[in-house]
Amino acid sequence: MAGAPIGDVGRDESGVSMFFAVQRLLTDADLAYFYTDLLLNSPTTVKRAMDRQGIVKSTAYKYANELAELGVAEERDEYEDGAALWTVEPVVGTWETETGELVVSPVIIAVYGASTANDDIAYFRERYGDAALLNAVGETDAYLRGEQTRRGIAAALDVPAAAGIAVSQAIEAIIGRISPVDPAFPNHGDDVHERTIADAPYVVDA
Repeated sequence: MAGAPIGDVGRDESGVSMFFAVQRLLTDADLAYFYTDLLLNSPTTVKRAMDRQGIVKSTAYKYANELAELGVAEERDEYEDGAALWTVEPVVGTWETETGELVVSPVIIAVYGASTANDDIAYFRERYGDAALLNAVGETDAYLRGEQTRRGIAAALDVPAAAGIAVSQAIEAIIGRISPVDPAFPNHGDDVHERTIADAPYVVDA
């Protein structure tokens, strides 16, 4: 069922537990979306995040403070237009699913968060569940490496061709946008067309 925990969280390669960060980010799509926006634009202010995401001040500070409590965001003693700058660290951990261990990193978190902003991802998550959505990220990565086809993605996920194709196209745009800032995911920034990346539901400040 969409929104339910996918499995058990492990530790990242440095041995530092990311249990709570990964758990929260993969069970709260709104928080995952906010985290991704801050990561892409770090350092940034909460005010600029509010403008990019169209959310109110109370919600933005609630999410920022929660990320700080999780140890993945920090309010710096530096300012822009009178507002404090925030920095966000890439979250990398592991997540035990029914099909095996999944490496959780910014691309995975961004796709999960995008279910709040992209209709194709929202539909796929609601219809087929969180695990299938996150497995679609790996299949789309294989497609970008020339090892999979769009229809092959659908077959691997055991979903109708139209659903598999639509979600992989949406995920491709996110991979193109996020993978350059993801230390644990192949960098496909040059493999995805700029027009496709422009369709990703995340904005980078000029």
